[in-house]
Amino acid sequence: MKIVAVHTLISIGSYAKSRQWRQTRDEIHKAVRSCEWPPGSGSFTIYPESGKRRGEGNGVRPIRDRFVAHLKSLG
Repeated sequence: MKIVAVHTLISIGSYAKSRQWRQTRDEIHKAVRSCEWPPGSGSFTIYPESGKRRGEGNGVRPIRDRFVAHLKSLG
């Protein structure tokens, strides 16, 4: 998945400027970029479908599952 824009909502205190935050942010960005649909395609394609049944087309689950798996692999 491609990150088109990043908007900071809150940036207060020393943590917002720390190396630890930059590392965490970079890991989150890598996790987002690792998301793909259909699985194994190397990209993320949206299939607009109205009236789809469960498990068909796009949804939150393929994004969330890959994102969480990538973060878990980082510890």
